[in-house]
Amino acid sequence: MKSFLKLSLSLFLACFIVGQGLAQCTADYDFGNETLGVSPNPELGEQFEPGIVGQSYEDVLHILLPQYILDIDPTLPFFPTTPLDSASLSSVVLVDLSDTLSTTTLDAVGLEVVCNNNGDSGNPCSFLGGNQYCASLVGTPTVQGSYRLDIYVTGWVAVFGFPFSQEEVFGSFVLNFGELGCTDEEANNYNPNAVVDDGSCVLESCFGDVDGDNAVTVSDLLEILAEFGCTEGCTTDVSGDGATTVADLLELLSVFGSSCS
Repeated sequence: MKSFLKLSLSLFLACFIVGQGLAQCTADYDFGNETLGVSPNPELGEQFEPGIVGQSYEDVLHILLPQYILDIDPTLPFFPTTPLDSASLSSVVLVDLSDTLSTTTLDAVGLEVVCNNNGDSGNPCSFLGGNQYCASLVGTPTVQGSYRLDIYVTGWVAVFGFPFSQEEVFGSFVLNFGELGCTDEEANNYNPNAVVDDGSCVLESCFGDVDGDNAVTVSDLLEILAEFGCTEGCTTDVSGDGATTVADLLELLSVFGSSCS
């Protein structure tokens, strides 16, 4: 089957640990004229929203399943009118991207999924072809890290009245859990554990800013005067010649009053 729909099916069916007592999502995403689709779509660079450890988390996966199996892959040996019967989850494994030999479960990281199959079957995690569904990924993340979802899905098709199934494993969705902080790797205060930017990033200091306050003021002038004559390891070498001299004073005066904040 096409990787796109297999990924779509897999992830949607992916998280099927059914939450009890939690509000279900609504399968109302606008897929336009498409006969199959998924949102978020990893092939478009979309992923689940990152989560903050210790804070409530929720995201929703929407999927549109085709009515006919050939809408998934026209090269399959079926008639054009052969329907896609259903798809169901076999299992879900989270792979730690910092150590791909280490695996865990959704429950172990503080999450669960509430399935909504529109009441189409007694098994809330069984999904029929030709319909749109959704699933809510909810909980409170308890651990920090990046995880790949390895999703084992079984698809079902009726062939001459007999059920035919095939299991596939998919792993294109990533879940990231961490902290609030600066996510810009170019910033002075970049936080490698941050997954949601809090707007605190401080980029490289202004030219002439030797005291690190993102502005060129009298305090910078005083810093240069205090180190005037330095010839090695100078912290106020604005001109880049390895020493603190008149050249640095002139460089600072040329940008005096500027700000990077």
